[in-house]
Amino acid sequence: MPRVRAAVRPSQLRVALNEHTADVINTGHALQVNLPGGDRLSVGGEEYELLQFHLHTPSEHTVKGVRFPMEAHFVHRGRAGHLAVVAVLFRNGRANPAIAHLLEWLPRERGVEYHHEHVELDGRHMLPKDHTTYRYDGSLTTPPCSEGVRWVVFATPLEAAPAQIAAIARLTGKNSRPTQPLQGRAVLTETVATPTTP
Repeated sequence: MPRVRAAVRPSQLRVALNEHTADVINTGHALQVNLPGGDRLSVGGEEYELLQFHLHTPSEHTVKGVRFPMEAHFVHRGRAGHLAVVAVLFRNGRANPAIAHLLEWLPRERGVEYHHEHVELDGRHMLPKDHTTYRYDGSLTTPPCSEGVRWVVFATPLEAAPAQIAAIARLTGKNSRPTQPLQGRAVLTETVATPTTP
């Protein structure tokens, strides 16, 4: 798990993900979907707007020492420029309709952004129904690994077929930061009081 900066106090969490046309890019490090705005994250009385989400193989977070084959990061920015990231873990299992839809139009060529006018992605299908989360203040997981990022990690993984995860991994390679030590700092476990909503 990325380095923890401070304990996080319990607070209301609200995630709003809608259906959008999407701009997708293979950055060479990750498969990234840029979104046009309107999706919100509210945590600890602060509001954040969703900028993009991207995928890591394998996961960057572990739960009770277990690493998962894939992880999605929903990157949000607040009015003051601070970042908050919602992380969703994926385990091997049944085919995931959202990942299947994503694989239909993810770019193989690196560094070129594609706008899909008639392809819509519903982010609500990429969040687990169990709203138990781990929360901490840490850092970005890509260089320069800046501190001051609010992390919300859903404890319950979603399922995706091994072939789907393998297809993502073939495009990105291993693009995960090694797990970082907690160094005695606390991670808050909390069940979300306000459900995830459209």
